[in-house]
Amino acid sequence: MPHSHLSSTEMLLANLIHDLRQPLGNIESGAWVLATLTKSGDPRVQEQVRAIERQVEHAEQVLSAAAGELARMAQRAETADSFEATKPAS
Repeated sequence: MPHSHLSSTEMLLANLIHDLRQPLGNIESGAWVLATLTKSGDPRVQEQVRAIERQVEHAEQVLSAAAGELARMAQRAETADSFEATKPAS
């Protein structure tokens, strides 16, 4: 996503989205390890692992939706800038 057309608030959101993806990946990996280590163990542990996986998936969907909206905002700003640059002087 080009960052030249983002406001400071949009840049903050873009950085937040980026920075949250790393710990989500770590949480997802941890859930996979727990699931692997407890395959024949306590079903309550498996239930908790599945809950973690669902929450990580939901958080990833929210971040993806936010990233998509930021990309659309940047595209609209870029299009508006292009229109202004090609508009005849009054």
